[in-house]
Amino acid sequence: MTDGIRRFPLAVILAGLAACSQSFYQLGEPLPAAYERDARGRTLAVVLAELGPPQRLSATPAGFVMGWEHWRIAESGVGISLGFLGADALTVDWGDARVDGDFLLLSFDHGHRVASASRVQWDNDVGAAAAVQPLFGVAPLVDVDDLLRPLPQHGWGASNLLPMPAAQNLPHRPDQGGTGLEQRGTPGGAGQRALELQ
Repeated sequence: MTDGIRRFPLAVILAGLAACSQSFYQLGEPLPAAYERDARGRTLAVVLAELGPPQRLSATPAGFVMGWEHWRIAESGVGISLGFLGADALTVDWGDARVDGDFLLLSFDHGHRVASASRVQWDNDVGAAAAVQPLFGVAPLVDVDDLLRPLPQHGWGASNLLPMPAAQNLPHRPDQGGTGLEQRGTPGGAGQRALELQ
């Protein structure tokens, strides 16, 4: 088989490639391995020196909890148009998103010592889609915008300037109030955020 014949399928694919994108996001700093195993009994000052400021915190009846998170998100998309074959009004699209997350939660007692520690790590697909789209294309097929919200501590000061329903709800918000913490990606209308009527 000649080189030209072997390269023909690749040339057909490249000729039809309408668009290709790949985006990578990183939120937070990587967390130390196995930190939760021997964290119990450490003081707040030691924890803050080792991990830096937390991204999430909340008061509890026994003291308070702090959460640190690190996220790596990859989003890919490929679109193929059949215009070179005479089918100008037809595109084939594929999209995929993957998330690698690490969440460390430390509970402190009233003496500012770690009472308990837990950690959740995952590496999962968060969505994949394919579409055959006549006439025009709709993008993106996979949406990770809810995972890309800025880390909560970046908005703590500005949160006092929110519209009145949201500002009044601040003590109940799961990223800075006294009602526990909320995992990234939770829908905005769930839990205490449902009180922030528009």
